[in-house]
Amino acid sequence: MFTVLNSESLWIGTDLKRFNEIRDILDSQNIKYKYKVKDQLGEWTGSGTIRGRVGSAGNPAEQAKQYEILVDRKNLEQARFAIQK
Repeated sequence: MFTVLNSESLWIGTDLKRFNEIRDILDSQNIKYKYKVKDQLGEWTGSGTIRGRVGSAGNPAEQAKQYEILVDRKNLEQARFAIQK
């Protein structure tokens, strides 16, 4: 069973195009994966979100989200090999 406890991070980045390329490669290789999307400006601080407190001026929109792809530990080497092509 593929869970967060037996998974490893394959890739972390802010490039949506690369994120989708890697997902397509994993799908074509029948490698199961999970992913997480983290909104950097939507993080909660003590009195609201970062965006709500300081705004988003000066922060590139393409770098506002961080993407992470996780694969089962037993498939990690196969996945690394597949995305290097």
